[in-house]
Amino acid sequence: MKAIRLALAAIALGAISFAFATPVTAATSTLTVNLASQNNSGESGTATLTQQPDGVQVVISLANAPTSAQPAHVHMGTCDKLNPAPEYPLTSITAGSSTTLIKGVTIDQLLAKPVAINVHKSTSDLGTYVACGNIAAS
Repeated sequence: MKAIRLALAAIALGAISFAFATPVTAATSTLTVNLASQNNSGESGTATLTQQPDGVQVVISLANAPTSAQPAHVHMGTCDKLNPAPEYPLTSITAGSSTTLIKGVTIDQLLAKPVAINVHKSTSDLGTYVACGNIAAS
């Protein structure tokens, strides 16, 4: 009987030790990405990423932006070296702002690989980048 109690105590102690030894990491709930001006556009601002139950909400705010639509995307890579194929499309920026929900992804998944938010000059000039920001932990 004493042996059974000792065995049960050892199992319980092992379970408790395992629970405290396993790190618990909190999911990133919000992240602000600075969008720097590119190609002398004078456009800069922020993209605020907020974790939602079904994805990541991206709210972009750009100063000195035109009123016409400017496409924006999340690209693999960094602002210095972007993969030209968009990973996630974002709602075009109009008059300096846009809001998009990227479904099925988390902020932590975006942080796990090099990705950047890129803003194009216009729908007719996608080759000219006017603002960019790397999605990275601050």
